[in-house]
Amino acid sequence: MKRRRDEEVLPPAYEGIERQLMAVHYSGVYLSNADIVRVGRKMGLELPLKERMSLLKDLMHEAHEQGIKPQMMQGFIEILQERARAYQQLAQDYPAAMPVLGPMIQKARSTAMLLQREMRSDPYA
Repeated sequence: MKRRRDEEVLPPAYEGIERQLMAVHYSGVYLSNADIVRVGRKMGLELPLKERMSLLKDLMHEAHEQGIKPQMMQGFIEILQERARAYQQLAQDYPAAMPVLGPMIQKARSTAMLLQREMRSDPYA
């Protein structure tokens, strides 16, 4: 019986990225199904709209198989930066929200920097 792609184990280089992106606690950003599909489209991939974790695993497997991990990382970096800017604008418009938004901004920026570092240091990209 053939295993579904989303049940396959991700290459080790992707496991930490997967955990970081899927947990709002770490990234400061909720990545929706549509966000993941959008990153796939920028990479020239057509992904069916389905459960987030399955989509992300499919995307990561495709990026690995096609050698387009940097494009995938750049797509997620752009989303993280967009959200950080939106949170920053909200914090400026509603200063009382800064105690909540401040940590989310910092986490989104930190995750974007982590992905940028990962792109630069990946010898297999």
